[in-house]
Amino acid sequence: MNDLFLLFINASILWGVVAGLLTWLLRFKTLVLVLFLAPLVIGSTLRNIAGMPELIGFYGTSLLYGSPGIIAGMLYADYQRTKAYFAKVSKTSFLARGGIGLSSVYLLGYFSQKIIFDNPMVEFALGYIKGGDRAKQIASQVDYDGALTAGGVIVACVGVIAFNTYREQRGAGQANLQPALQDQKTDIPS
Repeated sequence: MNDLFLLFINASILWGVVAGLLTWLLRFKTLVLVLFLAPLVIGSTLRNIAGMPELIGFYGTSLLYGSPGIIAGMLYADYQRTKAYFAKVSKTSFLARGGIGLSSVYLLGYFSQKIIFDNPMVEFALGYIKGGDRAKQIASQVDYDGALTAGGVIVACVGVIAFNTYREQRGAGQANLQPALQDQKTDIPS
């Protein structure tokens, strides 16, 4: 139990530092999450290559143990902006940004699968590798319909964010209009 706790703490600290540095450099938290999840998505399409399942397992376990550190590192690197963001953002905008992030990960997997497996050299090599057919079968599960669905989710989420932004700006415009009307009423000579 003590070893598991130390592993959890070490992974959280390591991933927290990496996530904090990437967030500070890129200033885009969704891209940082996509960069962290990309090896899992791309590696899972090549699962039957020698040593790949163990590598994916180690990386996934490391991400799982380090997830509290990833969240804390990303929030700490962008603390002031995050603090202001949480104070003014609506819950639907927050969920929409999460939907965009998760759909982007699916699209990343779809296009990487298309790039990798539509290459004739890769198809030729998979014909001679033990488990090459299984790799093609796994990769085929990321299909065009799912990519269309992910694209639709991104469009819908952008619509939700745009509507919430419009609503906030409209509310701010009306709030500025109210004091101006009161000033006009007091300036009328009697």
